[in-house]
Amino acid sequence: MRNSISIKFEVARKILHIALTLLLLIPLSSCYRELFSGVGNLIDPTLLTYSTLLFASALINSIQIRMPYIRLHILNMFRDYRKKVIDYVTESLVNTPLNEFLKELNKIFSRYEESLDSFIESVERDYEKRYGYVSVTFALLSIFLSYVTCGYDAYVGILALAFVDSITSIVTLLDGKSRKVFKHTVKAYLIAFSIFASILFFLVKNIIIALIVSATSILVEMFSPEDNLTLPLIPTVVFSVLKTLFI
Repeated sequence: MRNSISIKFEVARKILHIALTLLLLIPLSSCYRELFSGVGNLIDPTLLTYSTLLFASALINSIQIRMPYIRLHILNMFRDYRKKVIDYVTESLVNTPLNEFLKELNKIFSRYEESLDSFIESVERDYEKRYGYVSVTFALLSIFLSYVTCGYDAYVGILALAFVDSITSIVTLLDGKSRKVFKHTVKAYLIAFSIFASILFFLVKNIIIALIVSATSILVEMFSPEDNLTLPLIPTVVFSVLKTLFI
């Protein structure tokens, strides 16, 4: 039972990882850049966005490292403040329907806070609890470098981070009986390779590029000590080089 719960939370964490990673494609879109057309001549909007996200992530990470329980402190402070406000208001509304409504509203808030806190606890990895969300900072740094070096080809690395990383983890978790090769099972690597190669072929219409970049992504996932740092950058660079040869 406990194992099935842990699998459920791990899958939920990876689905969240895919969703948040794909959001990083937005700054590469033409629609997004058009929103900043007024300042486009002064600074690259995409570069500004990735730089800002990277700085914010590093800042939050540094705070979390110095104060690892800050989330709990903020949550408790918010709860205490809300309780004081509701207690103050209900004292002047004794024996009224609004009094009961506020009490029920407070219970609803408490339940949602506990559920959110429980979900965050479940999806946090052990090293994130000790050292902060360094993986987020690593991912943003890698995407930032991908865009600086290869421009809009950075979308390839973002897709690799979203799908290769997540699919290998989920399949390995579900395929618990198979032997791992480095971090994941052979089945996980093959499924992730097939899916990512299909996505790339759909986008670039070149089977050679799709296969080589997908294979590169699998090798990075297999051997890299921190895939969030390497998975966006290396496949992007390989794709950018291959594009000049085959497209």
